[in-house]
Formats: sequence, C-alpha cells, structure tokens
Amino acid sequence: MAPVWSKQPLKGVFITLHIIKTLTILPFLLIRYGPKSARPFPEWSLKQCVINALVRQLLVYYTATRSTAMSIVASEHKKAKKRYALAEAIDPDVYSGCLSPDVAQPAPVGGLWYPAPIPTGASSEEKVVLYFPGGGFVLAFGQEMYGKPVSKAMSKYLGSRTFFAQYRLAIDDTTRFPAPLQDIVTFYTYILSLGIKPDSIIVSGDSAAGNLVIGLLRYLETLSKLPLPRGAIVWSPWVHVTPQAGAEYAVSRNAASDSLTAPFLQWGAMSYLPKQEPTPEELAYISPLHHPFRTRVPLIIQAGTGEGFFDTIKEFADEMVQIGNNPVKFLSTDFMSHNLIMAYDGLGLESEVESVLLEAVSFFGL
Repeated sequence: MAPVWSKQPLKGVFITLHIIKTLTILPFLLIRYGPKSARPFPEWSLKQCVINALVRQLLVYYTATRSTAMSIVASEHKKAKKRYALAEAIDPDVYSGCLSPDVAQPAPVGGLWYPAPIPTGASSEEKVVLYFPGGGFVLAFGQEMYGKPVSKAMSKYLGSRTFFAQYRLAIDDTTRFPAPLQDIVTFYTYILSLGIKPDSIIVSGDSAAGNLVIGLLRYLETLSKLPLPRGAIVWSPWVHVTPQAGAEYAVSRNAASDSLTAPFLQWGAMSYLPKQEPTPEELAYISPLHHPFRTRVPLIIQAGTGEGFFDTIKEFADEMVQIGNNPVKFLSTDFMSHNLIMAYDGLGLESEVESVLLEAVSFFGL
C-alpha cells in the first residue's frame, strides 16, 4: 500500500515540511561531523558525511511521496534533441526464457549519447560504453547531471562514447521483473544494430542497474544467441533483492552511515519482485547472490568498504570467482560509501574512479 503522503493534498504538506526539516538539519550536520572523530570513518571528508546524510533525506522524500523523477528524465531527453535516441523492441525472438513477453512486454526505451551520437560511417570498432544508472528499480537517474560525469570518466579512461540508457521503472504489474531486464536487452541490441562490434562494447551499471547488468550477462550466456560484449563493470551492485530487503539492509554493516535507507530499498524490492512466488530461474536473475553462473565476459565488480552492500557484494564476487575460469575481478575502494561512479564528481574522488577504470583497461585488454 502506498504511503498517505504519496497523494495530494498530503503530498504537498509533506514536501513543505521535508524542505524545512532538511534546511534545519544542515547546520547541525556541519557541527556534528566537524571533528574527524565524530565521522563514520575518520578518512571521510566533512563534505562526504554531509552529502551522504542529505542523500538519505532525499530518499526519505522519494520513498514517502512515491516520486520517481521519470518526468525530469523525459523532459531532459526532449531537450537533448539529436543526442537522444530511442531503442525499439523489434524482434520478439530476442526475449526468451523468463524474459519472454507476458504481462511484461518489451517496449521502446530511450537514452542519451555522450558527447554525441555515433556518426554515419564511423568505425565499427569505436568503443561504446552502454551505461545504466541505478535507482532501486523505482527512481530514474537518466538525467544530464548524472550522465555527464559518468561519460566524462568513461571517455577519459576508456576512450569511449557513452550511451546513458534509462530503462522502465517498476511502477505497476506491467513493469515489474522482467520488464527492466527486457529493456537492458533492448538497449544492447540497439547498440549492436548500429554496426558496433560486440568486442567494442562495454556494459556498465550501478546499484540496481548493476543487478541488471549481471542479469544481462547471465542471459547472454544461458538463453540468448546474441554476441557477448568486450567486458562489464558493475558499481555497488544490489545483489541481494528479497521481500525482506529493508530489514536485511538495516542490520548490515555501515547501513547507518551509508547514503541508502532501508525503507527505500524495501519499496524498490517490493515494486520489482513478481507478484507471484518467483521460479528458481527468475530468482537467480532477481537476486544473484548465491546464484553464481559461468561467464566468458570479463567482469569487474566494485564496492566501497564503507557501504552497507559491501558484504553481500564481496560474497557474490567470491562465488563468481570460484566458478572455474570465470574472468571476474573484485575491486574494493577503501572507505567509500555507496555508488562511487555516481558520487565521485561531487566528492572529488576522481582518483578512486581512475583506479577502477585503469584496471578495466588492463583487464579487458583495451
């Protein structure tokens, strides 16, 4: 059941009160985290402590009002003009197994090119990063303010263009699992349709979208005849998605200081999970922890040691590595909270992103 604050006029009341609350606590945060000894980690800057706390307040707002920010993404897609591209779900045979069309049907989905679309006649070997932003399956982060810093890092260190792809959010029965994963496949076939060689494609995603990228790799290895990409990078992937997601996160290490909140994750999980009990096949896609698989795609799994997801991400990475000859590498970023790639520009953590992406260059043989 949606919270009472998700409908007007109470939604307007909540927004007003929440703005007042956020403005009120800002001075308190600056005082509270001034001494290094009072910070979750002495290595954290004052800026990181304050921003993490403010992000939590933002998630409180989104969770209570059930706002998705998709209208903002749609507006920016229109403003981007020629940099915007629509990926069409053309071939129904591309979607098989638990991705087969049923209540969830493949649909057109859009994204933004950085710095510009691939020009006609461009080399088929031009590198492209197909990037999916996170959002707990219920928030849209396909805006320019997130796409620009991600694409800047990918261009600088991988020498690639970036397509910043916004999949459907889980807002009703037609967009629960497997709808977002259908969209990931749609975007991948779109990039291939441009004539880009699969060996020139790197897929990447953060948080919930990291989960979807892992799902894409599983799908390509087990059910699809589509060619494999050059490599994949997942940043702070959400690998343990269960009906108890909020309660499980609340008792995890670092949960109290990380940027995520338990109610937000509970909202995301219950919106994404099928209404019926998932089959074993579906469960492996939805919650990859304890469901490792064989992959030929070099996969980098990144997590911050200061984030609430760290232990489950590390456990999943270990499970993947233990499958013989899996080209999987786990990279931990000391003291980092959730989602390095989306946070680095505002927190001044480019050297940490550089470390991951230079490792990718070597690991993928770029």
